[in-house]
Amino acid sequence: MFPPVFPIYIPALAPLNEYAPLVWMTGIVCLWLTRYTHQLGKRWSRGFYTFSAIVRPVGILFIGVGWLALYAPDLGPEFGYKAQLVYRLPWLPTGSWTEVLFGIGVVAFFAFGIWSVATLGLRRSFLFRHAGDRLITHGPYAIVRHPQFLSAIGVTFFGTRLFNPDAFSQLGYAGYYHSLDINWALFAVALWVLSILEDRELAAHFGKAYEVYTRRVPRLFPN
Repeated sequence: MFPPVFPIYIPALAPLNEYAPLVWMTGIVCLWLTRYTHQLGKRWSRGFYTFSAIVRPVGILFIGVGWLALYAPDLGPEFGYKAQLVYRLPWLPTGSWTEVLFGIGVVAFFAFGIWSVATLGLRRSFLFRHAGDRLITHGPYAIVRHPQFLSAIGVTFFGTRLFNPDAFSQLGYAGYYHSLDINWALFAVALWVLSILEDRELAAHFGKAYEVYTRRVPRLFPN
């Protein structure tokens, strides 16, 4: 689970632009490493919780940095004031009415993510889950089983709609490295796979209660 990422141009992340997909994928791996809450939590006890409390925030950080780096191509010193112009226009608006709809989408999914974190709690969202934690099935978890994943998918989707890489060409820069659409598709698939793995882990721990829950509530997208 992790906070959604807004498309903001940060020049300091420009050196990571070329490696941005690898960075956010590393974050996904960190989340995968901390998903065995109940199995390893019982076996390793405090050792697993310490491991999770270190690795999980690192994973969240990698995902955030990787996605922000996608929006930060290295314009190079030869662009001078033009680079500063891009810095002042992080959303690269086009002035179309669709921006309003996309903006509403970003805000709505971000609010959904905040609601999900508030329902699950900061510890369980960003640090570790204890083997004795109860199953949460109310609030956003009555809509989908992995609302924080859905929030991240929604915010990044509408964020890619708002951000316009073609605007860099207006500044004389044609070397934008990555397709945001491809990265979003990979991101969505990665979270879908991660949600399946987490479902298996939760089903092994909660048993019949989780089986009933899965029949009532969809995994990642509302019915």
